[in-house]
Amino acid sequence: MVRRSDRRLDAHVVIDTVEPLREVNERLIVLLRSLHGDDWVKPTVHPDRNVKDLATHLLHGSLRRVTSIRDQYPVAPNYTSLIGRPEPSIECLADVTGLIQADNRCFMDGMRYVSPHIIIEMIAIYDALFVKIAEDIERDALGLGVLWAGENVSCNWFDMAREYTEKWHHQQQIRDAVGASLLNDPHLIGPAIDVFARGLPFAYRAFNALDGTMINIDVCDEIARSWSLRRDEQKWSLWEGATPAPVATICIPADTAWRMWTKGLNKMDARKRIRVTGNTELFEPLINFIGIMA
Repeated sequence: MVRRSDRRLDAHVVIDTVEPLREVNERLIVLLRSLHGDDWVKPTVHPDRNVKDLATHLLHGSLRRVTSIRDQYPVAPNYTSLIGRPEPSIECLADVTGLIQADNRCFMDGMRYVSPHIIIEMIAIYDALFVKIAEDIERDALGLGVLWAGENVSCNWFDMAREYTEKWHHQQQIRDAVGASLLNDPHLIGPAIDVFARGLPFAYRAFNALDGTMINIDVCDEIARSWSLRRDEQKWSLWEGATPAPVATICIPADTAWRMWTKGLNKMDARKRIRVTGNTELFEPLINFIGIMA
């Protein structure tokens, strides 16, 4: 176990996802070009989305960001008008999620009669342009907020990192559906788990504890991550490494973590895969955390 350092994992500690993003996008093209006709209509973990729907959704993400960032063209839904608080409320998150999901569904329905070949061609073009944006963007400037981490406004690097988790986990779901090998290389799954973990203080926001309370969270497999959540001044913060005196230690496999945090694994099955020592009540916010707007 890694002992806790003095480094708090806040907005000043950047997770660099540009190179992983480039590789994930390239591997998506290879994967999609390998699919046969029946593969495109195979069901995914999403009850109402097949493989083609998820590929279309990934294209939609790149189109939206190239449109808004490169071309400075307004895109819908504009959820910023719903946010007027220091941090998102449950009502705010529900409203924004509804807008985003409606927009996603509209785009997928509109692409229903577009061929997979054209979708692949468009992904190849606009994913490359999106990587270029991620490379060139002023990473510490303020941009779109990562709401599932409790931020109405986020540094651009975190916004781009959030997009990495989207590209990575939806491709994982496509790979699951067609029986392809997963993107579990440590240099690809590691950054995704790191980004999701930044939302844990927000996930614990409603869990009251005494100041000085500390929780260890360990990813107990080949990517070997350890964090500690600490309660100070009635707020939770995330720290690098583990603390020697936690009130609870939660050990979670990386494959379980990303599936659970993207609504791809039900809570009953997740509980069977996670080990908790100490105060078991401190496990609940982690299992209820969702690192996507869904």
